[in-house]
Amino acid sequence: MKNEDYISNQIAVYKNSKTLVEFQDKLKSAGIHSYAHIHANGEIDADGRKRYSLIGILMKDYSKGTGDKAVTVSANISPEQVKFFLSRIEACVESYSFLEEKIFGSPDKDGYAQVTKFKLIRATKDAKGNVRKLPWYIEVENGKGIPVQNANGGTYMKPNSFVSTGKAYANMSDLDLYECLSRVCSYINCWEMAMAPYLIKKAKEELANRQKAA
Repeated sequence: MKNEDYISNQIAVYKNSKTLVEFQDKLKSAGIHSYAHIHANGEIDADGRKRYSLIGILMKDYSKGTGDKAVTVSANISPEQVKFFLSRIEACVESYSFLEEKIFGSPDKDGYAQVTKFKLIRATKDAKGNVRKLPWYIEVENGKGIPVQNANGGTYMKPNSFVSTGKAYANMSDLDLYECLSRVCSYINCWEMAMAPYLIKKAKEELANRQKAA
């Protein structure tokens, strides 16, 4: 495929000599039966898989080199989480901490499933009390762990079963993170305005047809 033919799903990117943080479009619309959600939130596809509307985060650590030497990790967050993170910057919060851990997919022969860990922290001072020039810390770690079902049917990772396969992090200024999240939020808003009219129209037509048939 020629370079000019490639269509990228990149929304925003931050990079320096050691790290890359890329925000990707993984948004999916809800089905007709749950049209008012706009975003897919667990609907079952024709192939039996659940659909989720997400923003992907791809990170690369170039500290040990490029190509095969670079560490590449990824995680997904919801559109609402992106908007909330941006609101923390707009609210000028001094400190903030968000940690999320997901275990998913079918377990392998040894009982391990995929795990992603996402961390977003704002701290004005480091461990020694020095003022941080780049207060935001973003980290993604990939690996595997043993899934366990709780009494409510949910799944969590068995304690001490996590095996890391890669981790990358970046320190960012308020402006660095704001630029990325602002662009992602603008894209989400545009996507919603583009998708919602068709989805709502189709759903209303289906409802009207059912009422006539009844």
